[in-house]
Amino acid sequence: MNVISETEENRSEETVLPSLDRLLAVMTYNIHHGRGRDGRVNLKRICTVIQEGKPDLVALQEVDRGMKRSERLDQGRELADLLEMHHVAGHNWYLGEGAYGNVFLSRWPVTIMGNLDLSVPGREPRGCLLTEVHHGSSLLLVASVHLGLGMAERKRQSLTILDQLRVLYKDDPILIMGDFNTLSFSSIARRFRSSYVDVFEGAGVGRRSTYRKAGIPLRLDYIYASDHLLPVKAHVLRTKTASVASDHFPLIAQFLWKDQDESRKDHQTGEELLSYRPG
Repeated sequence: MNVISETEENRSEETVLPSLDRLLAVMTYNIHHGRGRDGRVNLKRICTVIQEGKPDLVALQEVDRGMKRSERLDQGRELADLLEMHHVAGHNWYLGEGAYGNVFLSRWPVTIMGNLDLSVPGREPRGCLLTEVHHGSSLLLVASVHLGLGMAERKRQSLTILDQLRVLYKDDPILIMGDFNTLSFSSIARRFRSSYVDVFEGAGVGRRSTYRKAGIPLRLDYIYASDHLLPVKAHVLRTKTASVASDHFPLIAQFLWKDQDESRKDHQTGEELLSYRPG
């Protein structure tokens, strides 16, 4: 399995990670390269939807760079500039005219750790973008994911992600966000729930579907968290703009860092939990 690193320029910003008395808001959103349900490509609508959700961290899927269909924009950088956020890109599909894949946005400095190659021969190239959000010694690992359309493909990809996270980040705070292209009762979803918390199952309100196919509402987008993070609320954003901006609705979740008795036996605080690295 190849691990591909791709660096992006980070902005400097005097902002700290949330403490125990502050919520962390995160979003996952398949933007369909800005192509909305009306057939128009309009990245500013995507920006508006993200602003409506007010997230601190955003995992984006189906983001273009240099593609004719999206005015040859570097969409990840464009959104980062409009939103005044840090960003890194994990493009998985390199075409003659440009590239396509995952992008991660953060209100705080971020380091790209790698882009796990999840590609299966004969299928669309896929990846899992691994990033560390940090301020000083505090860190949070975020995995931005877009799994394939085939069942066997997704099984192989999910095993790769979970195995790598287990080896590289066994005891660290982790968020896994993205378009998993699978339903909540599937073996893929059960596999992720065996290691992480499905935040909508624990704290979801309202309708959970994020996509509609032939008029049937489907839940394809998920946010999973390690037990360092306490889910407070999760919901699908269904504003007027979100209803037209992409073929997916964004999923949003809010967390608190767990306190000293909830996560580690050595009674670390939430800030210390974020700073912890295995020896």
